[in-house]
Amino acid sequence: MRLFDLGARGGEEVVHDRLLTVPNAITLLRLLGLPVFAWLLLGAERPAAAFWTLAVIASTDWVDGYVARRFDQVSRIGKLMDPIVDRVLLATAGLVLVVAGIVPLGVVAAILVRDAAVLGGALLLFGGIPPIPVTKLGKASTACLLAGLPSFLVATIDWGGAAAFGILAVGLTAVGLVTYYAAALQYAWQAVALRRAGGAARGQEHSQGR
Repeated sequence: MRLFDLGARGGEEVVHDRLLTVPNAITLLRLLGLPVFAWLLLGAERPAAAFWTLAVIASTDWVDGYVARRFDQVSRIGKLMDPIVDRVLLATAGLVLVVAGIVPLGVVAAILVRDAAVLGGALLLFGGIPPIPVTKLGKASTACLLAGLPSFLVATIDWGGAAAFGILAVGLTAVGLVTYYAAALQYAWQAVALRRAGGAARGQEHSQGR
């Protein structure tokens, strides 16, 4: 899992309050690239161009994290934006591929149900998004899905490696979905522990106040 920590500097990570950083700009570009991908696939009907666009968009998920760690540009807004944009990317890319008849609806439905459950649990327990860091399992599962979904698109293009990419798409997506739900259980465990810790702290403050 060292891949997800490349660029990390020695010592404790410093989180800044800055908004205008290079990693945040890359994250924003990732979001803005989604309409281009949708148009290329559904409007212009250029699957190869759509794939490369999606591949570049997906790869920036690793690039912005590396830049943030390597150049000391980790920010609070970036740590919040990055996983949210990842969820939007998976949902949007998945739905576009479903509309194009490339990815089964059940695959995307499984992603959306998981994300809805995590968000609903966060709202129920905390009334918002709690300060729970993304786990390495969560990063790995997202990486598998970001590679698996575009592979379905490559498998529809007329070229020699289409069949191999079809197998790769199924394998990566299956692993991604299993680990995606396993990561959700990790977050649920951490959320409950955080909620209990907060309740214990409030009870201690109340007893001291009395």
